[in-house]
Amino acid sequence: MLKMVKMFEPEIDYTEIMLERIKNEYAVKDINIDWGTCYEVTIQDIRFKCAYSDDEMRGIIDTCVKIIQELIVIQDNGYTRERFDSIDHFDNGEEVDTILAPLEVFADFKTDKLSDYVADLAGYTRVGGAWYMLLSGPCIKDTIYAVFDKMLDDPDDMEIWVWLLHFLIRGAMKMHGQEITNNDIAKT
Repeated sequence: MLKMVKMFEPEIDYTEIMLERIKNEYAVKDINIDWGTCYEVTIQDIRFKCAYSDDEMRGIIDTCVKIIQELIVIQDNGYTRERFDSIDHFDNGEEVDTILAPLEVFADFKTDKLSDYVADLAGYTRVGGAWYMLLSGPCIKDTIYAVFDKMLDDPDDMEIWVWLLHFLIRGAMKMHGQEITNNDIAKT
């Protein structure tokens, strides 16, 4: 089994680098918020708006870095592509619903740390209750599933890691985002 590369150099402040990148790419310049920044973001062809303070964004980014580091530990501790694929398609010998498959796989590879990090993201994104349980919780778990899926495909590809971090951050930002529809675009 090929071990995943250790992508994070301790002397590099990924939080500030990614915060600057996110602001440059997604900050909406003509909307002023006293307490933070409005962002217009796209992930998997879904456009949404959200607003976070710089401290919330730093927390989101730092937690996403920790999530990727934990996924590396999970793989290093023996979690394999074969196990991932077996649960992705079948659970207890029965075919898994394609909508629920990512959540079934997430439940299989999650650790206490990973669960804590997901809870931390809920705090930074200000979501809870039914919204978290029914919408943002499953969505961020699905995003983590997609990141881990790609990490298992390319365990030693340094270039993919920054893209995966960027993707995960956008997925976390969507936890408290409002989708922008074509009707919303037509109104402007």
